Amino acid sequence: MERDHGGGGTASGTGVTVREPHRAATVDDDHLAALVEAITPLSADLDLPEALSRIVSGACELVGARYGALGVLGPDSRHLAAFYTHGLTPDEVARIGLPPVGHGVLGLLLTDPRPLRIDDLTLHPRSVGFPAHHPPMRSLLGAPIRIRDRIFGNIYVADKEGGGTFTAQDESLLVSLAGAAGSALDNARLLAQSEVRERWSAATSQLVQSLLESESEEASVALMATQVRELSGGVVSAVAFVDAAGRLEIRAIARRAGAPVPPAGEPSGALLRGGEWDELLAARQPILHVPGGAEDPRARPAEEARRVLGLVPTTAVALVPLGAGPRGNGLLITGWDESDEATAQDALPAQAAYAVQAGVAILAAQAHADRGRVALLEERERIAREMHDHVIQQLFATGLSLQSAVPLAQHPVVRVRLSQAVDDLDRAIRQIRQAIFELHRQDPGENLLAVLRAIAESYAVSLGFVPEVTVSPGLGPLPDRLRADVIAVVREGLANVARHARAGVARVEVRDAASGDGGICVRVTDDGVGFDAADARSGLVNLRSRAAAHHGCLEIRRVSTGGTALEWNARRDSQTPGRK
Repeated sequence: MERDHGGGGTASGTGVTVREPHRAATVDDDHLAALVEAITPLSADLDLPEALSRIVSGACELVGARYGALGVLGPDSRHLAAFYTHGLTPDEVARIGLPPVGHGVLGLLLTDPRPLRIDDLTLHPRSVGFPAHHPPMRSLLGAPIRIRDRIFGNIYVADKEGGGTFTAQDESLLVSLAGAAGSALDNARLLAQSEVRERWSAATSQLVQSLLESESEEASVALMATQVRELSGGVVSAVAFVDAAGRLEIRAIARRAGAPVPPAGEPSGALLRGGEWDELLAARQPILHVPGGAEDPRARPAEEARRVLGLVPTTAVALVPLGAGPRGNGLLITGWDESDEATAQDALPAQAAYAVQAGVAILAAQAHADRGRVALLEERERIAREMHDHVIQQLFATGLSLQSAVPLAQHPVVRVRLSQAVDDLDRAIRQIRQAIFELHRQDPGENLLAVLRAIAESYAVSLGFVPEVTVSPGLGPLPDRLRADVIAVVREGLANVARHARAGVARVEVRDAASGDGGICVRVTDDGVGFDAADARSGLVNLRSRAAAHHGCLEIRRVSTGGTALEWNARRDSQTPGRK
């Protein structure tokens, strides 16, 4: 079809038609039978794309047209978001390029949705010509398709077979087909919506089960991103959560196979900054931003989302807040192909409902985890109290009794052994007190990212800034010993930055090792003056020892752009004597 054509009315001597109110023409028996034959297949249970394609081909057969097209209106009802054609081969469609959006003659039906009939497109004042590689077309017939009281789109046919122009009877047949198509499309849409709701409901159930059963929240967040991308038909979907510092951080990304990745790599862990993001979360309203559509100041974050996710500026982007309550606790971000605006429009309501349920499920899972953590801490408190009130007191009394018996011992060996026993009891008491302290202090269920950020924030005074901390979403849970060593490495690395670097920026990154052997890598970098690793003394000796215990290594080097990089590598599954 012409890139931007449409218009209509009765023929004039110049070949340019003038639009007039549609008047039904007499339809003979043969044409009536053809109309019934064209409408009958539409009553079958069809998915929406198949129904749209059948409507176009049926219209061409009905009025004897060589070419046909059906344009679906976008969210603003002022442009065409999808275009289905008949009579053009896939190669011809590819050579023509992007489909029309309705700025030329085709736009007449957008501003004035009444049937149109044009005898000669080339003579119409709204004609803008055909794009390169487009076959020439002369006559045009069009009619709007209504679903209940809303315009769904427009159907166009061009070039009457055997030459000539379209007649009033052709116009009447196309209007009748458009009316029947509206009913068929309404049924197909309702069927599609029902199937979509079932798929989203099943996805929600799967997510809830993952949140309640998975050891790692990151696995559930990754599942959420994958579900949203697949069910929405998008190119890429991302899940962002508000962290402990109130910042919006991308925690998981799912990208269609073969889709391009930004030059800087996947932006997992990227922070989405600015008051507009806060306003979006506070408004709790989903937004579908379509370039060229109605201006919406709330949708300005969509431009940043496209940039961060590596999408081209002309794609549709949905921003859907997660969670319940007065403010969203996260955000779903989805981007589509340039030609998938109608898909995005259809997916938005189901995605918004999923986001609400997913947000509630996340809060429920967190509450479930918090209850388990509280129960664990209460049990630790009970054990610590029992150890302090009973075990330590009994050991202390035994120690005093032995100590009082030392002067009574006549044999020097007995006195030495009694003194050693008292010293051993003192050491045991100190160890038990340290264990009690650890029972009070540690929360093993605390998120590693939160622990590392708390450590980073503790250095804010000495550094003059808070170091950035990222933990790869797919890292998964770490063994207790390795987790403790990772925390120690980060603490020592930031301490070295504070003592030696005089830096203005420092970053901590914890991720899977690049070797792909199941290892883990901790990187602490700064932009300071650097320092001599030989001056590190005991701190780095301890880090090397920790790395060796996990069959790993420690490397410290100056960065060419200035500053220092500390890289600590370890294996997850290492087992060394004495550390099992």
